[in-house]
Formats: sequence, structure tokens, C-alpha cells
Amino acid sequence: MDLDVTRKPHHHGRLPEAVIELAIDAARAGSIDLMSMRDVSRRLGVSPAAVYRHFPDREAILRAVARAGFNLLADRFETAVPYASTAPDAAAALERYQALAQAYVSFAREHYGLWRLMFGPCGRDPQAPKPARPSTYEWLGKALGELKAYGVIASATAGDQYFVWTAVHGFSDLQTSPAATQSANDPDVRRHAIMTLRALG
Repeated sequence: MDLDVTRKPHHHGRLPEAVIELAIDAARAGSIDLMSMRDVSRRLGVSPAAVYRHFPDREAILRAVARAGFNLLADRFETAVPYASTAPDAAAALERYQALAQAYVSFAREHYGLWRLMFGPCGRDPQAPKPARPSTYEWLGKALGELKAYGVIASATAGDQYFVWTAVHGFSDLQTSPAATQSANDPDVRRHAIMTLRALG
């Protein structure tokens, strides 16, 4: 079955990158489930054997796409709140936390197919090399630690971090649901983020 993505030319010497780029486009377009190794090789103008030399199966491509998606999300976080920076006061710590929540939800809204792939089975790859940069989950933990240090919240345990993530993640998923009662604009995201903090005291 044909993928609903624009054909991309293959650039000699960078076939793995071209495969991942094509699959990312398919995920963004919501057609990743239709992707096969044959489709990938045809669209890139190479033989299936050439693709198999870099990716032993379709799942290997999906895992690579999930890793690329997390890297794109980390880029979004770095733009919103550089990881190496530190909040100078409570107001800045609160703003930084809201900015991360907004970046997370907006990424899910703009790249929903890719986002769902990232948090599906292919996003959990025990064989993946340890990333060189902090994970987006670590970004959240740092933000909560700053809020606790300035007395904005009473607790910032590992359990608290997981609770906040599930709240923001669930909000991200529900924004695309037909049952959603309203669209998730940026002020809504920030209000939801603050409401989540109230549960932490």
C-alpha cells in the first residue's frame, strides 16, 4: 500500500539518514502503519537489499525514528528552557516549568503521529545507546527541583515527577480526541500545568 508522503531523492552515502527522514515524514502524516521495507526502498530509489544492510527489519526503522523524535523534542525543550541554565528566582522557575509543558503539548499537537510512535513499543529500546544529552524527562525533574528549591511546591520526588508527566502527557493526548470539549491552546496548557502543581502542595 502506498505511503501518503512526498517522495524524497536518495543522497549517496547517507542512506540511513534518508530512510529515517522518510519514515519521520510518514509518521507525521499518520501513514507510518502503511510503511514497508519495499515502500522505503522504492521511494528512495534503491534496492531493498541496500535498506536491509542498515536496518534488519521494519521495527529497526521505527526504533530509529522514535529516537529521532525524542531528539527533536529535546531540541524544542532546549529552545524553551536551555538545560544548562538555572532559574534565578521562584517566578522564573514557574515560567520555565510552564514553558516546558507548553513545548511538550505543542510538539504532540504538531507531530501527533510521530509523538504516538515515540511513546509506543518502539520508543522503548533497551539496545539503544545512551543519549549524549539529557532526556526530556530529566528536564522535567530539573524544573520540579527548582520549584521545590524556591518553595513553590512542597515535594519533588520521583513519584511526583511521574505524576506531573502523566498529567501533561494525558493532556497532550486528549487534545486530539473527538471527545475533547475544547481545543488546547497555550493559555490552557499553562493553566493545566499550574493545576498539576497544586497537587504537589
